[in-house]
Amino acid sequence: MTKPRRAAALLIALAATWLPFGMATSRAEEINLYSTREPKLIEPVIASFTATTGITVKLTYIEDNLVKRMKAEGDASPADVLMTIGLDKTSQFAANGLSQPTASPLLDRAIPPQLRGREWISLSVRPRVVMVRNDSPQGAIRYEDLADPRFRGQLCIRSPLHQNNVALISAYLLHHGADATEAWLRGIKANLAHAPEGKDNDVIRQLAEGRCSIGIANTVALAQLRDGREGADWTAWANKVKTVPTTFERGGTHVNLTGAALAKHAPHRAAALTFLEFLVTPAAQKIYAAAELEYPVTADAESAPLVAAMGAFPSDTLDIDAIAASQKAARELIKKVGFEK
Repeated sequence: MTKPRRAAALLIALAATWLPFGMATSRAEEINLYSTREPKLIEPVIASFTATTGITVKLTYIEDNLVKRMKAEGDASPADVLMTIGLDKTSQFAANGLSQPTASPLLDRAIPPQLRGREWISLSVRPRVVMVRNDSPQGAIRYEDLADPRFRGQLCIRSPLHQNNVALISAYLLHHGADATEAWLRGIKANLAHAPEGKDNDVIRQLAEGRCSIGIANTVALAQLRDGREGADWTAWANKVKTVPTTFERGGTHVNLTGAALAKHAPHRAAALTFLEFLVTPAAQKIYAAAELEYPVTADAESAPLVAAMGAFPSDTLDIDAIAASQKAARELIKKVGFEK
């Protein structure tokens, strides 16, 4: 049996545990899901949802610019559920009037308040943390410490203007204000081992090769390299690197996310809400998050072994919509500091 089929079979077997706590099985109908998440990553969950409820899901994969697609379709859009990757894109649904409230006691109980909005929910999270080589004595660290002169010439990071870093810097801005954030960015620039380059994967490789001694990356990048999907060389590099517990001075770990929302003009709102509620059940969370080696968003869901091995990262309590709204100001500070020079 293939991995996707095993995953679907597991969900079908466990889905019954959800039904007593959720709503009753709905009558057979179809909902339309617009997703920028690749089909192979969500098809096992969709199959289990259909087997459990009788509701089929028509999946439309939109590689990029879901907001543009929804604006073009307007009130006539057949979309019921919108699914995407990144706090910036998730927050755009409500900001552009493309979504509606996801009022549900089940969702409210399942998802931590900092990981949901009035018109969107998180489905999985991607902590952005400090990484070091396995032989490093570095222990728990604060984001604030990354500007400390003791790391002068030792830090690796991808472009600060990449969305993952913009979101982190936006969170820092909310915690500390513009002046402190600019000073922090100047400290980070001074600590760089070399000009920012590549992706998170490259940061991990550079750490393994000794080109730097401390780096910033998403946990999902390390887990995916360790599982072999990028080849033996990448796995060998990833196995030389570890995560470090990373938090704000007066907060938790910054996380990015994958999210979903009810479309503004969803033709099948009740069934669509049933789908969102199903996605946060422990069984569905386990399979959904494991597909990309992310952390489940709910506390009672089991993480994949490769994910659990990296440790626990309690998410910061900053409002996600506020982080998204601060990104323009964060980009201006990044450009002001001039990392490219």
